[in-house]
Amino acid sequence: MTCNSVDIRKRSSALNRAEQYRTLAEDVRTRAAKEPNPIVKAEWENLAQTYVRLAKQVDDGWNIEITYDPLKDGSDRSSR
Repeated sequence: MTCNSVDIRKRSSALNRAEQYRTLAEDVRTRAAKEPNPIVKAEWENLAQTYVRLAKQVDDGWNIEITYDPLKDGSDRSSR
């Protein structure tokens, strides 16, 4: 395995992660649009913006250790 194939795999994984965050943001926006309570609606919109920021961080190549990763942590729970 060459360094280039590892870099490509990491980049592909990052793009996939960013797309997952964008999908979550869109799902949350859909919930916000249907929410009659303005306070709850604002919280859904805030969560959507958080997912957008996470996607941008992945796109920008931030190489940080995430304390809580909703994608990873959510998939871990489903396997229990």
